[in-house]
Amino acid sequence: MAQVAALNSAQRLYRLESDLLGEGVVERWWGRDALGAHARTDVDVLCTDETVDLEALLGSAARLVARTAAGGAWKRSGLVCEARRLGSDGGLVRYRLSLASWTWWLQHARNSRVFQDKSVRQIVDEVLQAHGDLASWQWAEGCDALLGGRVRSYCVQYRESDLDFVQRLLAEEGLGWRLQDDAQARCGNGMEIFADSVRLPESAASTEGVRFHRSDATESSDSIQ
Repeated sequence: MAQVAALNSAQRLYRLESDLLGEGVVERWWGRDALGAHARTDVDVLCTDETVDLEALLGSAARLVARTAAGGAWKRSGLVCEARRLGSDGGLVRYRLSLASWTWWLQHARNSRVFQDKSVRQIVDEVLQAHGDLASWQWAEGCDALLGGRVRSYCVQYRESDLDFVQRLLAEEGLGWRLQDDAQARCGNGMEIFADSVRLPESAASTEGVRFHRSDATESSDSIQ
């Protein structure tokens, strides 16, 4: 443990950036990403500070940064939705922070309301705008062509979370969403709503292959197994 205490983030593959946590060493992390779902990353951090205010950490922005084989940086950003102190050993304190994308908060807002004579785009925009500066989203090219300007005379959200309601409307119109980095967003990421239909042009990226990677420590390129 004394050797770990002598290290700093600049010497390690991963580092956690947080204004409230201060200097710390990432011990391990794991996360979850999927299309049409919020992202969550859990990070165990070793610190020498035993007085970290866990309540103050909740809702604050944080970023897990990794160095890639090419020398660049790979980032996972989010707001702290859970913070725990796991214990201490040899002068180091272990904290576990859970970072969530801003869409995580959508599932905790449950509403019942009626929308009349509005398009799906107008309804979704109104629901997301209600989350203030936390919300960050954009409509990708091709969405309007798929929606076709149709207006719904009567649309009801009844005891649904905002996330479930938005996902239901998008699914009914053949639309999906994903998360992407957004340096201007409070959370560090934003929602991109996209269209996926045989009526739209094929993406050039869809013809690219996926690199085969064996489970071997001698492999020089980054990969996901």
